[in-house]
Amino acid sequence: MIRVVRSSVITVLVAGGLVGCGKYYWTRPGGTYEQFDRDGTACARDTSPNPTAASHGAVVAEAYRACLTARGWTRQPHALPPPDAYRGFE
Repeated sequence: MIRVVRSSVITVLVAGGLVGCGKYYWTRPGGTYEQFDRDGTACARDTSPNPTAASHGAVVAEAYRACLTARGWTRQPHALPPPDAYRGFE
């Protein structure tokens, strides 16, 4: 009995740990890669100190996230991302 409980606890901890190890992805219901690329590029441009920095992904992270959130995107961790999830600059 103790062995079964210990095995169950280990399984739950490992599964929980995998969720925490996931990378963050942006999603939006019905959102396409082209839409994310357009919005992400615009948000990078708006939240970077200059155009060169924006093209290299040097953004003010909080402002970048706020910009994408305002455009309807949601940022969440995924160990295995869904097909309509996209990585941002951060």
